[in-house]
Amino acid sequence: MYSVARKAIVSQHLIKRASPHVRFFSATDQEYLVVNAVGPDRPGIVSDLTKLVVDQGGNVGESIASRLGAHFGLMMLISVPKNKSTALQDAVKNMAEMSTTCYSTTNPDAVEVKPRVGYRGYFNLSGADNPGIVHKVTNILAKHRLNIDELKTFEDDSVPYGGVTLFQMMGTCTSPAPLANGFSPAAIREELESLGDSMNCEITLRDELDNRHSSAFYGG
Repeated sequence: MYSVARKAIVSQHLIKRASPHVRFFSATDQEYLVVNAVGPDRPGIVSDLTKLVVDQGGNVGESIASRLGAHFGLMMLISVPKNKSTALQDAVKNMAEMSTTCYSTTNPDAVEVKPRVGYRGYFNLSGADNPGIVHKVTNILAKHRLNIDELKTFEDDSVPYGGVTLFQMMGTCTSPAPLANGFSPAAIREELESLGDSMNCEITLRDELDNRHSSAFYGG
């Protein structure tokens, strides 16, 4: 688990300056990659990785980075000219002391048919840490066919909770429309609250009508 003070978010766009010798690539010339990189924490990891992208004419879109214990993890959505994709992936995989993977994905700006959301909720847990606590909560959500879109967990040693470490868990969950017969947020809330009582935790599920919290989900 990691503390709030340790979490770091990286969301940046690397803009290439135009010159008479620069070739402009259309969306069809681009390949889109999701890059995962994990390794011992040290200064300059983000700088080193993004330099590899720039050197191959690529661009970083969305990204998320976090320090986890003594390690640092980074996930980035990258666009790169198709003829430079293999070179970039090889360079990323050969980063010293880093374990990396690259996954090909689709253009995030492409028009796609997405299922309509029938229900969106925000869940929050606060209380004593327990073995298997994340599994128990997510198992209830899965049982009711709720997909977890975002999830964050951390321990807070600075706030004692009955003599034990305070554990925090929060996230968003959705279910596509049409909702299954008998779908009941009230029944899910009751089950989560019962679980919380058994583990000396408070667990809540709040119905959400929009995505207003999503853009700043990791920024709080």
